[in-house]
Amino acid sequence: MMGKELPNFSIIGSSDSGKTDLMCQLIEKLTDKGYNIATIKHTTGDFTLDTEGKDTWRHAKSGAGLVVFSTPKESDFLMYESLDLQKLISRIEKLGNFDVILVEGMKEEDIPQISVDEDFQDEVLIHYKDNLTQIVDTIENRIKAHEIIEKLPGLDCRKCGYKSCEDFAESIIKGENELEDCRELRSGKTIQLYVDGDKVALGDFPADLIKKTIRGMLSSLKGIEGEEKNIEIKISEREH
Repeated sequence: MMGKELPNFSIIGSSDSGKTDLMCQLIEKLTDKGYNIATIKHTTGDFTLDTEGKDTWRHAKSGAGLVVFSTPKESDFLMYESLDLQKLISRIEKLGNFDVILVEGMKEEDIPQISVDEDFQDEVLIHYKDNLTQIVDTIENRIKAHEIIEKLPGLDCRKCGYKSCEDFAESIIKGENELEDCRELRSGKTIQLYVDGDKVALGDFPADLIKKTIRGMLSSLKGIEGEEKNIEIKISEREH
């Protein structure tokens, strides 16, 4: 199943089985197609990229939770805490406009897995033996489906004849439907609600209520004449 977050895949396998080689091949193939790739390398054990005695190490030892090492060639963000996969994905989404996240390792996570081990017995999305082209196609289809889902209302209203917006998006990928076949999009509704970056599905009643309430409030404000076509509201609360 595809979620609201960026498409993500885990490359799994035993030590020295070729996970990194496959990662690099996938990055090259997907980059050539114009996609922006983010990667996560997971390892076990007491390991750090920082070096004892270096300035960044001294910053952290003094109590800094985040140290940024900046050079004319790169910017390295060193966060001195362990983050689970969901938090890592959330951070990555805020750092740039990426199309997919490839993870090397983390086979215990519940995400689509690509195994490089021939005898891997657990349930995986696809095995490396199924050839590189098929793997790239599988990832690309997930990326395209995610892009379509982002444009859909997310109501799972079934007016299109499918059980969910995800199923409808897959039908578009297969060429069975077009985005314009979504009846909710054709209705002209433009209310979209996001909470902490996640899109919240709105039914007819809450969508109409929000629309009428906001437009009613705007009509009493000075400097606003007529009905505005685009309205954006951002509400944030400071953490004390």
